[in-house]
Amino acid sequence: MLNSDVTARALLAFHHTKTQRLDFTTHEVIKSPVEGQFTLGAGRAFSEEDKESLIDLLLNVDADIEFIDTRILVKSRRVLVWYNPPQVIDVLFKGVTHTAPIPGLIFIATHGKLRCYAYKGKARPTPDTKLFFAPLGNMYESGSFCTGNCVVPKDNSLSSIQGWEQFVLRCTNTHTGAAKVLKTPVGYEQVIEFYKHLEETGAKAFPVTELMPAPSKAKQMDLKAALEQGGEK
Repeated sequence: MLNSDVTARALLAFHHTKTQRLDFTTHEVIKSPVEGQFTLGAGRAFSEEDKESLIDLLLNVDADIEFIDTRILVKSRRVLVWYNPPQVIDVLFKGVTHTAPIPGLIFIATHGKLRCYAYKGKARPTPDTKLFFAPLGNMYESGSFCTGNCVVPKDNSLSSIQGWEQFVLRCTNTHTGAAKVLKTPVGYEQVIEFYKHLEETGAKAFPVTELMPAPSKAKQMDLKAALEQGGEK
């Protein structure tokens, strides 16, 4: 209830019936000389910052400042996309670990769900970057992973990046999954041998000719198409 101890601002919405545009103005609520009555002050156009603040308030989101990692490609309330350049990691299998190179990876996180794809090269990915299946185990054709009994992040905030990466890169590859992610190796044991060979030969770069294209409507998927798919399919 409005009273002398409460300050308030009013929000007016303007909906254009032809263009469907929705605009807002904000107004100070001014106490009237008449007891118990109030009037609206002059309107001010709602800024983008105002809109963000309102959404944060409605969603009960902390509006603290976050520093953006240089690997971030897309950040919105719906999706977070980032990438890792090619690197050498410990690839974990049941009972054995091989230290070997992997290609660059692109991570697409929505609320509690993740898809991950490989890409060729070292440059920062663009919307036109062609996507390939990540050459790891436990993978579905959608680009998502079998989570098993793993605990995964429940959101797509910046703070979730480390948890998602640990899930993809540090979990044990227990099976080959539903997707064929490498051209030459077929079964689980062959995939292990593939990474063993990379380790034993001291390979510094992943053989990208072994990558399998991620399909999208009978053609190879690019990053833009992957984002148009939305969440996990």
